Amino acid sequence: MAKNFSEYCLQEKIGVGAFATVYKAYSQLQEPTYGKVVAIKILNEKVHGASENKVIKQFEREANIAMQLNHENVVKVFNWGRFNGRYAMIMEYVDGKNLNEFLHEPGKYKFETLIEIGYKIALGLIHIHAHGIVHKDIKPENVLISNDLKTVKITDFGIAKVPKRWWQRDFFERAGSERRFSHISYASPEQKTGHSDARSDIYSLGVLIDELILVKLSIPDVPGKNDNDYFRRLSDVIFKYKKSLKILSEHLPVPEEFKEILRRATHDNPAMRFQTAAEFAFALSKFVNKSDQVNQD
Repeated sequence: MAKNFSEYCLQEKIGVGAFATVYKAYSQLQEPTYGKVVAIKILNEKVHGASENKVIKQFEREANIAMQLNHENVVKVFNWGRFNGRYAMIMEYVDGKNLNEFLHEPGKYKFETLIEIGYKIALGLIHIHAHGIVHKDIKPENVLISNDLKTVKITDFGIAKVPKRWWQRDFFERAGSERRFSHISYASPEQKTGHSDARSDIYSLGVLIDELILVKLSIPDVPGKNDNDYFRRLSDVIFKYKKSLKILSEHLPVPEEFKEILRRATHDNPAMRFQTAAEFAFALSKFVNKSDQVNQD
Protein backbone atom coordinates (compact mmCIF):
# COMPACT_ATOMS: atom_id res chain seq x y z
CA MET A 1 0.00 0.00 0.00
CA ALA A 2 1.18 3.54 -0.75
CA LYS A 3 2.96 5.30 2.10
CA ASN A 4 1.31 8.63 1.35
CA PHE A 5 -2.36 8.99 2.08
CA SER A 6 -3.49 12.43 0.95
CA GLU A 7 -1.35 14.91 2.92
CA TYR A 8 -0.45 12.26 5.52
CA CYS A 9 2.44 9.84 5.51
CA LEU A 10 1.52 6.47 7.02
CA GLN A 11 3.85 5.13 9.68
CA GLU A 12 3.44 2.19 12.06
CA LYS A 13 0.34 0.07 12.46
CA ILE A 14 -1.39 0.72 15.77
CA GLY A 15 -4.41 -1.53 15.35
CA VAL A 16 -5.47 -4.45 13.17
CA GLY A 17 -9.03 -5.77 12.83
CA ALA A 18 -10.93 -8.18 10.62
CA PHE A 19 -11.93 -5.49 8.13
CA ALA A 20 -9.63 -2.52 8.76
CA THR A 21 -6.16 -1.50 9.87
CA VAL A 22 -5.31 1.64 11.84
CA TYR A 23 -2.07 3.54 11.18
CA LYS A 24 -0.32 6.39 12.92
CA ALA A 25 0.23 9.10 10.32
CA TYR A 26 2.06 12.42 10.06
CA SER A 27 1.12 15.44 7.97
CA GLN A 28 3.63 16.74 5.45
CA LEU A 29 2.21 20.26 5.52
CA GLN A 30 3.23 23.25 7.61
CA GLU A 31 -0.43 23.83 8.46
CA PRO A 32 -2.00 20.37 8.68
CA THR A 33 -5.71 20.01 8.01
CA TYR A 34 -6.42 17.74 10.97
CA GLY A 35 -3.27 18.08 13.06
CA LYS A 36 0.34 17.02 12.70
CA VAL A 37 -0.32 13.48 13.94
CA VAL A 38 -3.53 11.53 13.30
CA ALA A 39 -4.76 7.97 13.21
CA ILE A 40 -6.05 6.69 9.88
CA LYS A 41 -8.35 3.66 9.74
CA ILE A 42 -8.21 2.01 6.30
CA LEU A 43 -10.43 -0.78 5.03
CA ASN A 44 -8.39 -3.86 4.24
CA GLU A 45 -7.89 -4.86 0.61
CA LYS A 46 -9.13 -8.38 1.42
CA VAL A 47 -12.67 -7.05 1.82
CA HIS A 48 -14.28 -8.13 -1.44
CA GLY A 49 -17.06 -10.20 -2.94
CA ALA A 50 -20.61 -10.36 -1.64
CA SER A 51 -19.73 -8.74 1.67
CA GLU A 52 -17.83 -5.79 0.21
CA ASN A 53 -20.79 -3.42 -0.19
CA LYS A 54 -22.08 -4.28 3.28
CA VAL A 55 -18.70 -3.58 4.88
CA ILE A 56 -18.33 -0.29 3.02
CA LYS A 57 -21.82 0.81 4.05
CA GLN A 58 -21.06 -0.14 7.64
CA PHE A 59 -17.78 1.79 7.49
CA GLU A 60 -19.62 4.85 6.16
CA ARG A 61 -22.28 4.49 8.84
CA GLU A 62 -19.67 4.28 11.62
CA ALA A 63 -17.85 7.37 10.35
CA ASN A 64 -21.03 9.45 10.01
CA ILE A 65 -22.13 8.53 13.53
CA ALA A 66 -18.74 9.33 15.06
CA MET A 67 -18.39 12.63 13.19
CA GLN A 68 -21.42 13.97 15.08
CA LEU A 69 -19.49 13.81 18.33
CA ASN A 70 -17.06 16.32 19.79
CA HIS A 71 -16.04 15.59 23.37
CA GLU A 72 -12.76 15.21 25.22
CA ASN A 73 -13.66 11.64 26.22
CA VAL A 74 -14.63 10.47 22.72
CA VAL A 75 -12.13 9.91 19.90
CA LYS A 76 -12.76 12.58 17.28
CA VAL A 77 -13.39 11.43 13.71
CA PHE A 78 -12.45 14.31 11.40
CA ASN A 79 -13.39 12.98 7.98
CA TRP A 80 -13.75 9.90 5.84
CA GLY A 81 -13.77 9.04 2.16
CA ARG A 82 -12.01 7.20 -0.65
CA PHE A 83 -8.43 7.86 -1.68
CA ASN A 84 -6.51 5.88 -4.29
CA GLY A 85 -9.28 3.30 -4.27
CA ARG A 86 -9.17 2.74 -0.50
CA TYR A 87 -11.82 3.76 2.01
CA ALA A 88 -10.42 5.48 5.07
CA MET A 89 -11.33 7.40 8.19
CA ILE A 90 -9.11 10.16 9.63
CA MET A 91 -9.26 10.23 13.42
CA GLU A 92 -7.70 11.83 16.44
CA TYR A 93 -4.51 10.09 17.58
CA VAL A 94 -4.12 9.07 21.22
CA ASP A 95 -0.55 8.50 22.40
CA GLY A 96 -1.10 5.43 24.50
CA LYS A 97 -2.92 2.09 24.31
CA ASN A 98 -6.35 0.57 24.60
CA LEU A 99 -7.68 -0.36 28.02
CA ASN A 100 -7.37 -4.07 27.31
CA GLU A 101 -3.62 -3.67 26.87
CA PHE A 102 -3.53 -1.65 30.08
CA LEU A 103 -5.35 -4.45 31.95
CA HIS A 104 -2.76 -7.01 30.88
CA GLU A 105 0.39 -5.00 31.45
CA PRO A 106 2.26 -5.00 34.80
CA GLY A 107 1.43 -2.41 37.44
CA LYS A 108 -1.20 -1.78 40.10
CA TYR A 109 -2.82 1.55 40.96
CA LYS A 110 -4.67 3.42 43.65
CA PHE A 111 -8.44 3.12 43.83
CA GLU A 112 -8.99 6.80 42.97
CA THR A 113 -6.79 6.56 39.86
CA LEU A 114 -8.81 3.64 38.48
CA ILE A 115 -12.17 5.21 39.32
CA GLU A 116 -11.18 8.36 37.46
CA ILE A 117 -10.73 6.26 34.31
CA GLY A 118 -14.26 4.88 34.65
CA TYR A 119 -15.59 8.33 35.49
CA LYS A 120 -14.17 9.79 32.28
CA ILE A 121 -15.73 7.01 30.23
CA ALA A 122 -19.07 7.88 31.85
CA LEU A 123 -18.60 11.52 30.83
CA GLY A 124 -18.05 10.37 27.25
CA LEU A 125 -21.27 8.34 27.42
CA ILE A 126 -23.21 11.40 28.57
CA HIS A 127 -22.20 13.15 25.35
CA ILE A 128 -22.87 10.10 23.17
CA HIS A 129 -26.33 9.54 24.64
CA ALA A 130 -27.17 13.23 24.31
CA HIS A 131 -26.95 12.66 20.54
CA GLY A 132 -29.40 9.76 20.71
CA ILE A 133 -26.63 7.22 20.13
CA VAL A 134 -26.23 3.93 22.00
CA HIS A 135 -22.63 2.70 21.66
CA LYS A 136 -23.49 -0.97 22.34
CA ASP A 137 -19.86 -2.11 22.53
CA ILE A 138 -18.31 -0.51 25.60
CA LYS A 139 -15.41 -2.83 26.43
CA PRO A 140 -11.67 -2.40 27.18
CA GLU A 141 -10.61 -2.67 23.52
CA ASN A 142 -12.86 0.28 22.64
CA VAL A 143 -11.42 2.67 25.22
CA LEU A 144 -8.11 4.42 24.53
CA ILE A 145 -5.96 5.69 27.38
CA SER A 146 -2.83 7.83 27.26
CA ASN A 147 0.42 6.62 28.78
CA ASP A 148 0.05 9.05 31.71
CA LEU A 149 -3.54 7.79 32.29
CA LYS A 150 -4.91 11.33 32.04
CA THR A 151 -6.58 11.05 28.63
CA VAL A 152 -9.42 8.54 28.31
CA LYS A 153 -11.50 8.26 25.11
CA ILE A 154 -14.25 6.01 23.79
CA THR A 155 -13.79 4.78 20.23
CA ASP A 156 -15.30 2.41 17.62
CA PHE A 157 -18.94 3.02 16.73
CA GLY A 158 -19.11 0.03 14.41
CA ILE A 159 -22.26 -1.47 15.97
CA ALA A 160 -23.73 1.69 17.48
CA LYS A 161 -27.48 2.27 17.45
CA VAL A 162 -29.04 5.53 16.37
CA PRO A 163 -32.72 5.43 17.42
CA LYS A 164 -35.50 6.74 15.20
CA ARG A 165 -33.31 7.12 12.13
CA TRP A 166 -34.26 4.44 9.65
CA TRP A 167 -31.35 5.20 7.31
CA GLN A 168 -28.96 4.36 10.17
CA ARG A 169 -30.93 1.42 11.50
CA ASP A 170 -29.47 -1.00 14.04
CA PHE A 171 -27.69 -3.60 11.90
CA PHE A 172 -26.43 -5.56 14.91
CA GLU A 173 -29.35 -5.77 17.33
CA ARG A 174 -27.86 -8.53 19.50
CA ALA A 175 -24.19 -7.72 19.07
CA GLY A 176 -21.99 -7.38 22.12
CA SER A 177 -18.95 -8.93 23.76
CA GLU A 178 -18.65 -11.83 26.16
CA ARG A 179 -15.34 -13.36 27.13
CA ARG A 180 -12.90 -13.97 29.99
CA PHE A 181 -13.70 -17.68 30.47
CA SER A 182 -17.32 -16.74 29.59
CA HIS A 183 -17.52 -15.11 33.01
CA ILE A 184 -17.47 -11.47 31.97
CA SER A 185 -20.20 -10.28 29.61
CA TYR A 186 -20.14 -6.63 28.63
CA ALA A 187 -23.48 -7.01 26.83
CA SER A 188 -26.51 -6.52 29.06
CA PRO A 189 -29.26 -9.17 29.24
CA GLU A 190 -31.66 -7.04 27.19
CA GLN A 191 -29.03 -6.34 24.54
CA LYS A 192 -28.57 -10.07 24.04
CA THR A 193 -32.24 -10.26 23.09
CA GLY A 194 -32.02 -7.33 20.67
CA HIS A 195 -33.42 -4.58 22.91
CA SER A 196 -30.70 -2.08 23.82
CA ASP A 197 -30.87 1.52 25.00
CA ALA A 198 -28.63 3.93 26.91
CA ARG A 199 -28.97 1.80 30.05
CA SER A 200 -27.29 -1.04 28.18
CA ASP A 201 -24.14 1.09 27.89
CA ILE A 202 -24.35 1.81 31.63
CA TYR A 203 -24.38 -1.94 32.27
CA SER A 204 -21.34 -2.44 30.00
CA LEU A 205 -19.42 0.32 31.74
CA GLY A 206 -20.27 -1.11 35.15
CA VAL A 207 -18.84 -4.48 34.10
CA LEU A 208 -15.74 -2.78 32.69
CA ILE A 209 -15.08 -0.79 35.89
CA ASP A 210 -15.59 -3.92 38.00
CA GLU A 211 -12.99 -5.74 35.88
CA LEU A 212 -10.62 -2.77 36.05
CA ILE A 213 -10.77 -2.63 39.86
CA LEU A 214 -10.34 -6.37 40.24
CA VAL A 215 -7.27 -6.58 38.02
CA LYS A 216 -5.43 -3.29 38.58
CA LEU A 217 -6.17 -2.27 42.20
CA SER A 218 -3.10 -1.99 44.40
CA ILE A 219 -3.49 -4.14 47.52
CA PRO A 220 -0.21 -3.65 49.40
CA ASP A 221 -1.51 -5.15 52.66
CA VAL A 222 -1.73 -8.65 51.15
CA PRO A 223 1.74 -10.11 50.46
CA GLY A 224 2.24 -11.00 46.79
CA LYS A 225 -1.17 -9.70 45.72
CA ASN A 226 0.29 -6.88 43.63
CA ASP A 227 2.42 -9.40 41.74
CA ASN A 228 -0.63 -11.25 40.40
CA ASP A 229 -1.28 -10.73 36.69
CA TYR A 230 -4.64 -10.39 34.94
CA PHE A 231 -5.42 -14.09 34.71
CA ARG A 232 -4.35 -14.88 38.27
CA ARG A 233 -6.56 -12.17 39.76
CA LEU A 234 -9.54 -13.18 37.65
CA SER A 235 -9.14 -16.93 38.10
CA ASP A 236 -8.77 -16.55 41.88
CA VAL A 237 -12.24 -15.00 42.01
CA ILE A 238 -13.88 -17.31 39.49
CA PHE A 239 -12.67 -20.56 41.00
CA LYS A 240 -13.05 -19.48 44.61
CA TYR A 241 -16.58 -18.13 44.37
CA LYS A 242 -17.90 -20.21 41.43
CA LYS A 243 -19.79 -17.34 39.76
CA SER A 244 -21.76 -16.69 42.96
CA LEU A 245 -20.73 -13.03 43.10
CA LYS A 246 -22.77 -10.29 41.50
CA ILE A 247 -19.62 -8.20 41.09
CA LEU A 248 -16.03 -9.40 40.82
CA SER A 249 -14.72 -6.81 43.28
CA GLU A 250 -17.11 -7.94 46.04
CA HIS A 251 -14.33 -8.95 48.46
CA LEU A 252 -11.79 -6.27 47.60
CA PRO A 253 -10.85 -3.56 50.12
CA VAL A 254 -12.90 -0.79 48.49
CA PRO A 255 -15.80 1.26 49.93
CA GLU A 256 -19.11 -0.56 50.30
CA GLU A 257 -20.86 2.44 48.74
CA PHE A 258 -18.79 1.91 45.60
CA LYS A 259 -19.71 -1.78 45.47
CA GLU A 260 -23.36 -0.81 45.68
CA ILE A 261 -22.85 1.58 42.74
CA LEU A 262 -21.48 -1.32 40.67
CA ARG A 263 -24.32 -3.63 41.73
CA ARG A 264 -26.84 -1.03 40.62
CA ALA A 265 -25.07 -0.29 37.31
CA THR A 266 -24.93 -4.00 36.43
CA HIS A 267 -28.41 -4.98 37.59
CA ASP A 268 -30.10 -7.44 35.20
CA ASN A 269 -33.22 -5.28 35.17
CA PRO A 270 -32.63 -2.00 33.27
CA ALA A 271 -35.25 -0.25 35.42
CA MET A 272 -33.12 -0.91 38.51
CA ARG A 273 -29.94 0.61 37.06
CA PHE A 274 -28.86 4.22 36.88
CA GLN A 275 -31.23 5.59 34.26
CA THR A 276 -28.72 7.98 32.71
CA ALA A 277 -24.96 8.12 32.28
CA ALA A 278 -25.07 11.44 34.16
CA GLU A 279 -26.49 9.67 37.24
CA PHE A 280 -23.78 7.03 37.01
CA ALA A 281 -21.04 9.63 36.57
CA PHE A 282 -22.34 11.62 39.55
CA ALA A 283 -22.20 8.51 41.74
CA LEU A 284 -18.62 7.77 40.62
CA SER A 285 -17.55 11.39 41.07
CA LYS A 286 -17.73 11.00 44.84
CA PHE A 287 -14.59 8.88 44.62
CA VAL A 288 -12.72 11.07 42.14
CA ASN A 289 -10.33 13.82 43.18
CA LYS A 290 -11.56 16.35 40.63
CA SER A 291 -12.98 19.85 40.76
CA ASP A 292 -15.01 19.51 37.52
CA GLN A 293 -17.31 16.76 38.73
CA VAL A 294 -20.58 16.26 36.90
CA ASN A 295 -23.87 17.47 38.32
CA GLN A 296 -26.55 14.90 38.96
CA ASP A 297 -29.07 16.49 36.66
